[in-house]
Amino acid sequence: MRHTVQIACLKNTRSSGSLRLMCASLMASVFLFSPVSLVPSDARDVEAAFNSLKPADDTPMLVEADEMVYDYDNEKVSAIGNVQIYYGDYTLQADKVIYDQKSGRLIADGNVCITEPDGNVLTANFVDITEDFRTGFVRSLRVQTTENARFAADKAERKGDDITVFDKGVYTTCDACEANPKKPPLWQIKASRIIYNSKDKMVYYKAAKFEFMGVPLLYTPYLAHPDPSRKRSSGLLAPRGGYKENLGYYGTPRYFWALSDSYDITFEPTYYSQQGFLASATWRQHLGIGTYSVRAMGISQQDKDAFEGTSSSEETLRGSVESAGELNITNQWKFGWDVAVLSDKLFLRDYDFTNDKDRRSSAYLIGQGERNYFEARASYYNIMTDSLDQGEQAVVHPSIDYNAYSSKPLLGGEGRLQVNSTSLTRDQLSDKTVAGTTRTLGVAGTYNRTTVEASWKRRFIAPGGQLITPFSSLRGDFYWMPSRSGAPAALVDESIAFRGMPTIGVDYRLPILATTGSTSHIIEPIAQVVVRPNEAHIGDLPNDDAQSLIFDDSILFDPNKFSGYDRVEGGTRANVGFQYRMQLANGWSLGALGGRSYHLAGKNSFAEDDLTSTGLGSGLDKDHSDYVARVSVSTDRNIHALARGRFDPDTADLKYAAVAASGSYDRYSGSLAYIYNAKRPEAGVDKDSHEISTTARVKFADYWALTGTSKYDLSNDAFVKGSLALKYEDECFAVSLKYSQTRDVYSDTTSDQTVMLQFNFKSLAEGQISYTAENDD
Repeated sequence: MRHTVQIACLKNTRSSGSLRLMCASLMASVFLFSPVSLVPSDARDVEAAFNSLKPADDTPMLVEADEMVYDYDNEKVSAIGNVQIYYGDYTLQADKVIYDQKSGRLIADGNVCITEPDGNVLTANFVDITEDFRTGFVRSLRVQTTENARFAADKAERKGDDITVFDKGVYTTCDACEANPKKPPLWQIKASRIIYNSKDKMVYYKAAKFEFMGVPLLYTPYLAHPDPSRKRSSGLLAPRGGYKENLGYYGTPRYFWALSDSYDITFEPTYYSQQGFLASATWRQHLGIGTYSVRAMGISQQDKDAFEGTSSSEETLRGSVESAGELNITNQWKFGWDVAVLSDKLFLRDYDFTNDKDRRSSAYLIGQGERNYFEARASYYNIMTDSLDQGEQAVVHPSIDYNAYSSKPLLGGEGRLQVNSTSLTRDQLSDKTVAGTTRTLGVAGTYNRTTVEASWKRRFIAPGGQLITPFSSLRGDFYWMPSRSGAPAALVDESIAFRGMPTIGVDYRLPILATTGSTSHIIEPIAQVVVRPNEAHIGDLPNDDAQSLIFDDSILFDPNKFSGYDRVEGGTRANVGFQYRMQLANGWSLGALGGRSYHLAGKNSFAEDDLTSTGLGSGLDKDHSDYVARVSVSTDRNIHALARGRFDPDTADLKYAAVAASGSYDRYSGSLAYIYNAKRPEAGVDKDSHEISTTARVKFADYWALTGTSKYDLSNDAFVKGSLALKYEDECFAVSLKYSQTRDVYSDTTSDQTVMLQFNFKSLAEGQISYTAENDD
């Protein structure tokens, strides 16, 4: 006959008090003997963890056993046979549990298993602890956490308040082999003794060895590491190494020094067999309201000739100082920066700290409210390529944006105020001539522009589901150009200029819903009319932020189709089209949009030549624009595709196309992207461009995957870049071997071929080794 006893902890009976203390003692043993690397990361110490997680005093306890024995004379209570104890979210199972109130010891014997509320599981053959948790003993301890960390020991013993000793301990994060549980895990650390100091939050190994696939690879008489609850601890980090053709073989030992709880420093010196010693250190600090970091690097090159053909061959002392940080001034305001001082253009790229062609340094102030936003940002771009001159790059000092929406309805609609103020300086003229057409990309001198725009819109729902949205705006641009050295003759002679643009318009839509069986269709004709005067000072003012213009469906119904503030669309225009959406019951959906734009009156801003020839050949530079269209498909099996294009209205020739598709099925996944731009001789583009990019991944076996990427220039029938990688990853270990290549013709510096090996013993260490060589072709 099986016995069940339920005890409410508020009862003051002798037996229930003993059982209650017995349960609390057993649950405490979880914290007493769990190695700190497996204790939750927010645990401050063993006792605090127990106190914070133990059930409330009024939590009832349920004890089930084949037999319950109360020995009042000897002050013992025993649960015998298939013991199960439920106490809050804790559960305990054992063959036998005895609590000796006289000696203050609790003993659980035989197949002891304790499950914590967070899912951690502790198993042992024998548990013997005192009720004050100061000393105790466990045999055949096994612990598994929800993070998949596993710890085992022949026996564990608690000594005093701070020290727990594990004899013949093993640590791993690998799952046991289901077919052969006795088979060693993929990797594990074995030690004759493991000592955990809860005061210092450190784990110490004696006579430790690291095994991989059952083979000992590393032996050390001593090893120590902090437990996860200790966020930062001084010590060695995983080293890095490799080879690069103009640097030689290199190795990077790394050391992390936690100077205090709020600041630290990381040393990452690198020795290059061809170039010598590169010093590198990174300082980090937490200020309470934010964090910042500073990284400094420097080297005296031993072989400048290795960089022959680039500006790097003229440099001996090279290095950089970089700093980044962000401070929360208030709940709504923050100040930040990301700045760099470089010795020369190519330092960061030559030594593989970046692949970018420029490095932006900026400082910013941001404020965010419920209905408004402010940002001021100053920027400086370090040019990191020999093909461009630093003097051609503008310095922004600063650019200020402010947006605010009306807190209450304005004439029944929404009001918005938008402000942008930009000041920049460029030392020299930046221009480019292609096929006899010169585009002025940047004007030398100092230029300031402030734009203020107030706008309003309101949506009406008319009978029949008609959506009518009138809108209006009033914009003013104020230019101050005190420095005009090197400015082209096209600019206005005055140092002060003003441009105004009032706009009124209406957007009309009529969504029509139709259903056929389980399929729904929405057909939505769209018409938009925008009325405004001509754009003033076309070509008379600098254009820095509105040089990019791709006319497609995404901007068809934008009242102002220019991408920045330096240009504003003028004249009266009508934008018309339709939108279609279909939804099937099986999860498939189809979307489409098509239309064109009509210039009705005034001067067509896109047909007028400015310093950058932005609108010419865009498809908007005619009274009747090119057609634009978009089609998208989504399935219930994670396959998506989208295609958009622009077509000549007379010949239907394709002028622009963009196709993107992605999907996954079973063990296969991939994506494809295609871009086509027809030549625009009016804008200085004398060649068509076709480019296709692909990615693919095949999981050909458990834990194994093969991935690849490629980019190909169809216009020149040339490979641009690509990579191929083989990866293995399971619950405790990951390793990948990757090959990548970039062809010279598409790089401003010598391109390369790289082989990289990366590995990760999860929760323990990770590292990488790479080999880089120049392309032979």
